[in-house]
Amino acid sequence: MSEISKVMVGPFEGGVLVKVTGRGTMEFCSQLFDYLIARIEKNKSENIYFELSETNYLDSSFIGVIVSIEKKLQKESRGSIVILNPTEKVKEILSMMGLSEILPMKENAKIKNIELSEEIEKKLEKDYNDIKLLLESHQNLMEINPENKKRFGLVEEMLKQELERNKNE
Repeated sequence: MSEISKVMVGPFEGGVLVKVTGRGTMEFCSQLFDYLIARIEKNKSENIYFELSETNYLDSSFIGVIVSIEKKLQKESRGSIVILNPTEKVKEILSMMGLSEILPMKENAKIKNIELSEEIEKKLEKDYNDIKLLLESHQNLMEINPENKKRFGLVEEMLKQELERNKNE
């Protein structure tokens, strides 16, 4: 039985709520990044909430996008990212990457009457900009924690090579 993963977004407490059901993976990254960057550029200040009570996995690319968005918010003093109701598995993944101290988490947060009006589509084919985003996301993770340098050094090299190949296409 295959599990259906979804990433839905909608307004929430003067910001935006991103609800991840199932697995948050690289297929969602470029669409989610573009959506959130557009929101950040349109609004002066806004928190971005990731509701993760139904999330059983986040890959490094997805987490890297969260970190990239957080860096942009902090750099421009426009708000921050808040992790809501993470599952034990998600807490374990974030902790392993050194993010549990950086990203604020609220457990048992009550979320009512939320209209998640837009679904972030999966994008299976990667173009130059997608590869560049994945590379930057992993580099951001590597900056946070020395263990991540070991974890993602090979990924970084592969993405750099893929970026170079795609530059000429």
